[in-house]
Amino acid sequence: MRRILLTSVLLFAAIAPAAAQDLNTILDIPKGSTLINLSATERVEVDQDLLISQLSFEAENDDAAKLQDTINKVMTKALSDAKAVNSVKISTQSYQVYPYDFNPDPRPLQPGEQPKLQRKWRGSQSLILKGKMPDDLLKLAGKMQALGMNMTSLSYTVSPELLEETQNALLESALVKLKTKAERTAKALGKKKSDLLNVNVDVGGYSPQPVMYGGAMMMKSAGAEMDMAAPVAASGQSDITLTVTAQAMIE
Repeated sequence: MRRILLTSVLLFAAIAPAAAQDLNTILDIPKGSTLINLSATERVEVDQDLLISQLSFEAENDDAAKLQDTINKVMTKALSDAKAVNSVKISTQSYQVYPYDFNPDPRPLQPGEQPKLQRKWRGSQSLILKGKMPDDLLKLAGKMQALGMNMTSLSYTVSPELLEETQNALLESALVKLKTKAERTAKALGKKKSDLLNVNVDVGGYSPQPVMYGGAMMMKSAGAEMDMAAPVAASGQSDITLTVTAQAMIE
């Protein structure tokens, strides 16, 4: 994205006269010319088009091998269900298994008494779902929850493709606005010509608005499917801004 935008700026800057490009310091400004700093900002609200869900399966067991077998079976089933939905992209995330010790005896320890600790194993693995067809993704996420996975996040965002398309449009508009500012400034100063120098682009970012999420989290035994409602989500809008700054040679 940044390479594309910067290439556009370099092409725009390349049309400046050679004499203007050779300026090294303010002392190189031709006599009778004025050098001013200008900026232009473009902003637009864009409908969020990409839904992202992260689900995690967590379990524990006295036996590390049995624990990992449980996780593996649930994740295998989850991936199989997810691959059947062509409109959803999937990826697995962190897989971890670790031990922890606890004292099963609730009574207070007597002076000098050592706790009789027992060891258990706890593990988890997560899955990321991404898609532009929310109904497909939400239905699939409901199946994941029915397998025993917990929803850790569900949010809308702007897809990279839409972000790039929007930023390119904002760049073109901002450059036109900047050139117009330079021409109006020249006219106000009684000058006849203006050229833009040292054009810089700040693609900034975008600010997603909150997304609604709903859906029951039902606890059940690991790997046992059950009927449950699919989660729901409503897309919002994101503010995308782009600022162009430049020096203008007024002659």
